Amino acid sequence: MLNIYWFRKDLRITDNKGLFEFVKNVSGNDKFSFLYIKNRNTYKYFGEMRIGFLIECLADLEEELDSFGFKLQIIEGKSKGVFKKLIDEHSGISVYCNEQAEPYCISRDRTVKESVEKSGGTFNSYTDTTIFKLGEIKNGEGQQYKVFTPFKNESLKILTSGHYKKTENNLSSLNKSNEVTLKESNLYNLEKEYRISERSETIRGGRKEGLISLKYFYENGLVNYKEKRDFPAAKGTSFLSAHLHFGTVSIREAFRTAFSKIKKAKNESEQNSVQTWINELLWREFYYNITYHNPQITFQSFKKEYDNLKWNYDESLFKKWCEGKTGFPIVDAGMRQLNSEGWMHNRVRMIAAMFLTKDLFIDWRYGEKYFADKLIDLDFSSNNGGWQWSASTGVDAQPYFRIFNPYLQSKKFDAEGVYIKKYLPELRSLPAEFVHEPNKMSMMEQGMYNVIIGKDYPEPFVHHFTAKNKAIEAFKNVMNQSDKFDD
Repeated sequence: MLNIYWFRKDLRITDNKGLFEFVKNVSGNDKFSFLYIKNRNTYKYFGEMRIGFLIECLADLEEELDSFGFKLQIIEGKSKGVFKKLIDEHSGISVYCNEQAEPYCISRDRTVKESVEKSGGTFNSYTDTTIFKLGEIKNGEGQQYKVFTPFKNESLKILTSGHYKKTENNLSSLNKSNEVTLKESNLYNLEKEYRISERSETIRGGRKEGLISLKYFYENGLVNYKEKRDFPAAKGTSFLSAHLHFGTVSIREAFRTAFSKIKKAKNESEQNSVQTWINELLWREFYYNITYHNPQITFQSFKKEYDNLKWNYDESLFKKWCEGKTGFPIVDAGMRQLNSEGWMHNRVRMIAAMFLTKDLFIDWRYGEKYFADKLIDLDFSSNNGGWQWSASTGVDAQPYFRIFNPYLQSKKFDAEGVYIKKYLPELRSLPAEFVHEPNKMSMMEQGMYNVIIGKDYPEPFVHHFTAKNKAIEAFKNVMNQSDKFDD
């Protein structure tokens, strides 16, 4: 029997639950291998910078395993086919891994589990990506929470230090002579094949980089998180989302970092700031649970009645939004940051998402897919949850009649236009007075600042208040139809 540790979104050795169980259960005479499967088809949905980040993570993991004298074996193919071949070649296998919440991952694991167990092996999966086991947090009726605040309160009520206790892994207990080579693999060839040339300057992959970000945030950002997190020009967020997604930093490390800082907080304000970050980590848990309980949201609105909305599918408007050429500076700055860096500040993500779904009234699934293509830190559950929140179609979503005014959001969170000017160089000459609404400049002022609207920067192609009212009316109509149907 060959024992396989299957790395997925847990690309680290330290504090890895599934790997701990693997090391604990593989005895001195057992054969074993460390495996990572790359399905060629999934690269179709990865932006180049995201693939680059992943390869950096794999390179770091490869180096870490090598320090123990072991090899990360990267096999390309579909998981079902890879494991079928391994079962045939090794007369049965036992697989260890960490569970995932996404519907397609659950389906994949179910298929692999059936195949492995049918051959006489075992399939062992563990809770590692989330603090709580998926589906564990339930309300008094034993049902899923559909509103975040009670989910958060219940989570905090039952959370103990045991949930985020460090899992110590010592690979040196494994007998090197028992490692089995599955297939000759080369990370360099993988990188070369996919022609990875771009790298994000904002977020770099690998555990080393993840720990640097975690340490910097602990020392410089956590106690100011609450007051700075909404301002895109400030370095007020953790930049850990991609590392948490790919598992170069464990969710338990994040919680330990937070509670360690709370203990050292100098005052209530600092404690509240750290608690705000803990709440954000619990939003992640919340969205993972929503995905786990509601696999249909992969394609549908959580609030099913809103799939009857008559969305606008104007490709030219969508293209302008994608390119950051809407004439709304805060939206355009965010989209250009996304396109150039593979990341966007969370406040601006909400503004850009609500602009697409409410001002342009374009189906949220278009925006969700575009973000999925571009974001290095793409996490299906958080991305889907965020888009459906902005579109008012999701769980615990923004009410449809509360629509962000992009101009007011811009003035509130980027008052001097520092963020806007960073990503929209054509507006750098403008004073704060005009940078949020450059179309309000007179022709004389446009000439004075050398920014001609319609030439150097586009005219806004929708009127916010008109678009807002149309969106509200569309939602009302669907609600009225839904009420009639219920009657």
